[in-house]
Amino acid sequence: MRRLCQVAAMGLTLFIVFVTLGPLRDRPQTGHPQTERFAAYFVLGAVFAVAYPRHRGWIAAGVVVGSIALELGQLAIPGRDAGLPDAAVKAVGGMMGTALISASAYTVRRARSRAS
Repeated sequence: MRRLCQVAAMGLTLFIVFVTLGPLRDRPQTGHPQTERFAAYFVLGAVFAVAYPRHRGWIAAGVVVGSIALELGQLAIPGRDAGLPDAAVKAVGGMMGTALISASAYTVRRARSRAS
């Protein structure tokens, strides 16, 4: 399971980089852009947290740094625009995905320790 999540996390990262820095015409549109950003980074944070359970703090930090870096990267691409609200939504989504997995793991560990 962990290995599958590691592969999924890397694939998801590559996909997010592509849609963030690639041509706008290649960006999938399924709903409101801010909702899409939040959801993409929420899933990214959650999958990384499952894939690398001992590094969840670093994962949350990496999601924040990555979201800012990708937004700044858009400044160099014609037709793309960077924005602080976009970076903030991405960062919050990633941190919440990581936090959900962390809280779930804590709850499961606590329940198991009470059962034994």
